[in-house]
Amino acid sequence: MVSSIVPGAPGAGLAVDPRATRSMPLGSSEKHEVANQRNDSVDVGDAASWAASRESVRVGLSYVREALTLAREAQIMLLQVQSLVQNEGPQGDLDALLQSYAERAEQAARDSAGLTDGGDVSVSAEPGAPPARIDGVDLRLGGQVIALAGDAALADGIFDTAQRSFEALQAATERLMSAARALEAHQGILGAAEGALAANPDLDADGARLLALQVRQGLSGGGAIANVEPQAVLALFRN
Repeated sequence: MVSSIVPGAPGAGLAVDPRATRSMPLGSSEKHEVANQRNDSVDVGDAASWAASRESVRVGLSYVREALTLAREAQIMLLQVQSLVQNEGPQGDLDALLQSYAERAEQAARDSAGLTDGGDVSVSAEPGAPPARIDGVDLRLGGQVIALAGDAALADGIFDTAQRSFEALQAATERLMSAARALEAHQGILGAAEGALAANPDLDADGARLLALQVRQGLSGGGAIANVEPQAVLALFRN
């Protein structure tokens, strides 16, 4: 089971990490147990594992950016279709326009690991945790968003079809932008955690739990951590 990186999507959020459990206190006296509870540590992975997660998020972000680029090109294509209808342009121009977009969409699907064909992409958002899912958007001609088929004719109804597709495309673009913002913000948290763990691999248990909470809130809340500075994460590791 994976969680969605898109805010508001079903299944958003991450499960409780079993690594963030307090280690058993040592010693026979209650006072000694309390002291150990305050100074215990939690294994949340090392800097290399967090770096690997950050790289996974970076790759996922590159797929989303490719999808956003194609979405912008699709908007231009739809506006050009409407212009051809209004100006009673030749059918050959429409055919060439749609063919060019179809070829571009095929390339984008390869460059986005199928994200623009409606396929989902998983990223390792946190070491040892279930992957997070980036929801795909079908930007193919005749697909879920763009209702125009590759053999569309300059006839009655094509203008309205292009308009409906344009509106659906705007909604899809907003979802992609939300995913991009969430991934960008999450990269900052992961980078700060990586640097902090490299400097201090033995964490206080409460600090480790707070770090894990920050990471998971970033996923479940989308852009909620966009304004969190890396220094805030580094502060978790200070005595």
